[in-house]
This record gives sequence, C-alpha cells and structure tokens, in this order.
Amino acid sequence: MKYKLIAVDIDDTLLNREKKITERTKAALLRAQSEGVKLVVASGRLPYGVRPYAEALMIPQNGGCYMGFNGGAILDLNGNLIDSTYLDSKYIEPVYSILRPTNATTMVHKGDSIFCDRKVNDYTHIEPDVIGLPMTPVDDIAQFVDWKLHKILISGEPDELKSIETQLLEKFGAELDIYLSAPWFLEVMPKGISKGIGLSKICAHEGIDIGEAIAFGDSFNDITMIKAAGLGIAMGNAEDELKAVADYVTGDCDNDGIAEAIEKFIFNERV
Repeated sequence: MKYKLIAVDIDDTLLNREKKITERTKAALLRAQSEGVKLVVASGRLPYGVRPYAEALMIPQNGGCYMGFNGGAILDLNGNLIDSTYLDSKYIEPVYSILRPTNATTMVHKGDSIFCDRKVNDYTHIEPDVIGLPMTPVDDIAQFVDWKLHKILISGEPDELKSIETQLLEKFGAELDIYLSAPWFLEVMPKGISKGIGLSKICAHEGIDIGEAIAFGDSFNDITMIKAAGLGIAMGNAEDELKAVADYVTGDCDNDGIAEAIEKFIFNERV
C-alpha cells in the first residue's frame, strides 16, 4: 500500500515528554514530504498553538495543512481557513450552568487569546503554558463570551471531570460532542466535529482517499482519527482505549515511535 498522507497529533505523539520533536522523527517526516507524502498536524489546540509545528516540519513549503480545535478549524499552508465549525451560542449558558458550581476551570479561546473563569486547580495552567499564551480570568464565562466559539475546554481533577462528563452527556449528548482529550481535559464541541471528520475533510480537499492516510495519536480525542485512517497507529504511550482500535502500536513518544512506523510503512525499511 502506498500511503499519500500522514496525520500526527502533537502532545505525547509528535512531541516527546520534554515537548520536543526528536531529530529522528523530524528527519523521517521531512523525508516523507520530500517523497511526495502530504503531512498534517492535527490537534485540539487553537491554531496559534499548532502553526509553529507545521512551520518546523516545513508543511507550508510542502503543501500540507493543519487542524486545530480537534478538526473544528482546518487551515491551509498560508494559514487561511479551509473549513471551520462553531459551537452554537445557545449552548454556552446551559453548559456553563453545570460548570459554575464545580471546581473545574472553564476556558475559551478568541483569536490568539485564552480566557477562563476564576477557579484554579492543578491543571488550570497546562493549556496556556504549553501553547505559550497568557490566560485572562473573567468573572463569568457565559456572560463574557460575545463571539463564536469553536469549543469549550474544561480542566480539572480526573475524577471530577468524569462526573462532569456524565452530567453534560446526559443533557447534551444528542446535540454536542463531549469527550476527554486527556484525563484532566474535557472538551465540549459542536456535534460531528472530531479529528476523524477533520481528516476526512482534509483528504477530500487534497484529493486523497482516506484509506491512503496514516494517522498517529495517543489520547481519547485521537480515536476517531485513528479509526478513520487507512492505517491508524497508536503510540506506545497511548491510552489503552486508543490502542484497542489501532491497526498498529509503535514505539512511544520518547523513543521515536513516529519515525519507527514511517520507516516501516512508508520507506519499507526493516526496523
């Protein structure tokens, strides 16, 4: 099988636990592109937090694209939107009414800015610290938001987030997509928006059959992409639920798992 597109998640997939792209992984991705394979960086982050990795991997020069907000925003090599889907504003207040009394932090994005409510826990600053953007606290998220949102991000203790997830699914499960992207992150998304759907849109845009795509991931929000791709690859450090649906489990993010799989399935080298 000749694969024509590679989609990679960022955190704990493309990046190792030191938040770096290893030289072997970078070299493999650059070589794949030089041989005509399109590259996509796929993340739940806002596009601002995805673009630097697209640039580091020379995606703009090689005609690839990238997705943010778990497929809610797909951008071309010039940073222009190919596709964008927003959360209906009618859900902001009823969703936040469930979040107000909890200890979880609620975060929203506007352009290159992050806003949150005033609740702080051990996981509040992961998102802004990783992306490198300041976060501005506001008194009430639902009253503050006056723009179109791609998603609502909730951070907090894993046990509490599971409880919140259950409450939100009971009330909005038929109308919104609600899922954990990490044990400490809960995402509220428009219905039908996922990395898997994003990958299908990108493949259609590029004129590539999705069966000719390889996808790499490690966490819950990567499951749809892993299942949608012709070859879904779980990192060695991936959640068990993702490994269960993957076609192949490669090395972990600290040991060049992406490079190992590309060498095997793209370059047909013995690894």
